[in-house]
Amino acid sequence: MAGRSRIFLVGTGTSYHGALVGQYLMRSAGVDAWAIPAFEFVNYPPRIRADDGLLLLSHRGTKRFSQAALEAFDTGDHWLAITGEGAPLHGPGVITTVAQERSPVHTASHTGAMIRLAQLAVALGSPAWKEGLARLPNAMRAALALRPQVIQTVDRLRLGRVIHFIGGGPAYATALEGALKLREASYVSTEGHDVESILHGPLISLNAEDSAVVMAQPGASLERTAELTAALHEIGTPTLAVGPSAAALTDTTVRVETPAVDELLAPIVNVVPLQCLALEVSRRLGVDADSFRKEGRYAAAQTKFSL
Repeated sequence: MAGRSRIFLVGTGTSYHGALVGQYLMRSAGVDAWAIPAFEFVNYPPRIRADDGLLLLSHRGTKRFSQAALEAFDTGDHWLAITGEGAPLHGPGVITTVAQERSPVHTASHTGAMIRLAQLAVALGSPAWKEGLARLPNAMRAALALRPQVIQTVDRLRLGRVIHFIGGGPAYATALEGALKLREASYVSTEGHDVESILHGPLISLNAEDSAVVMAQPGASLERTAELTAALHEIGTPTLAVGPSAAALTDTTVRVETPAVDELLAPIVNVVPLQCLALEVSRRLGVDADSFRKEGRYAAAQTKFSL
């Protein structure tokens, strides 16, 4: 990757959310980086130059458009693939994370992929946050210890309505991932929003019967997040704040305060309580969080396409 004029970070679903995080990490290391969904990279590709690089994220390394992205990238060996152990991807550009997860609701492999992205960014440049990388393990342990608080928040969410996840900047990727995990694990209706975009229309569709989860992360988006939570308070929407600045968002209903790390590393930490939330909601609703709804008409529906 060294010396590439641009790096495209490509993935699908959770892997695309990781690519969004990687985009910020790489840019902070001085790399011109762009996150693109794998389907779009293959079917609506940017103009690839000879000095571009590709960084593919794929948990299992078997998805149709992830493989097609590698095949479509025709600039020699200037690619890397971050994937789980035992994936069928081969070559010196393959970087592994963790053992393959049994559940299709990927959690640990997503965390591992983001850590690999941060390590790569440090190898490619000298980002201001590089010293904070060593503090991540303790921060993640502290985030895992918040699980009892997360369990208590479930009663405050309206599980029969839409739950909106909101974040800005790097935290937007965390909001998208939180919404996806809750959908996958418990089949609850969710949406992920950028903090600015939700103010330009979607907010008027929220009701007091809905719920919101906002990422309370210090940085350029925090002031806008505070304005959003004040608006949600006026509407009467129960709001859960997750992040180091959760206590500062006084208009929220309940708060889960995570350890403070650099804003660009925060998605690695802040996603942990959202993963726990998805598990606890699935248990509350009596849903097998690992089933991926492969039963009945949903199993039949999944025969209509290949991943």
